[in-house]
Amino acid sequence: MFREIFRKKPEKVLHEHSFREIIDLKKTLGTELKASLYLYKEEKFIICSIAGFAEYGEPTVLDVNAADADIGLALCDKLLKFKAKSIELRPSGKLEDWPAYNASGAKTGKSFESNSMFVYFRTVNTVINMDAAPRVSLEKSLKAHCSIPSGITHSEIGREIRKVIKAANVLRQAKML
Repeated sequence: MFREIFRKKPEKVLHEHSFREIIDLKKTLGTELKASLYLYKEEKFIICSIAGFAEYGEPTVLDVNAADADIGLALCDKLLKFKAKSIELRPSGKLEDWPAYNASGAKTGKSFESNSMFVYFRTVNTVINMDAAPRVSLEKSLKAHCSIPSGITHSEIGREIRKVIKAANVLRQAKML
């Protein structure tokens, strides 16, 4: 038993995929995995881990021109850091305690939210669901949605992330979001 706990786990079974690791973690936790992403000012991706229902830890920040494979890998890495239970961090409720906001470099919370596209990721069986919408939206219940198999490459995941964000932008330009 102790050998199992302290055994070093391999980085990835396959370098360009995270499917095996995602399936194994879901089985270990007995729940689906979640993560979030913000596209701030069409300049940078801010990708966050989730514990329970709240973001936690240091977000990964990538330039908007990052390779699709880097975006897909960063998303999978954040899914793999999912924790089923919330972590008690003693938040003060202050804006400065929000890691995604801090990573954006925005001057105010209002500026961050009005200039961000938000994507929420959740695994469901063998797929990853993505729901994208502006952080501030006319219709809170309307989002662009994409479902992809979790077994595709990191590069394909990155391409699908860009597509769901583009779909949300089209809805926003049509004044639906």
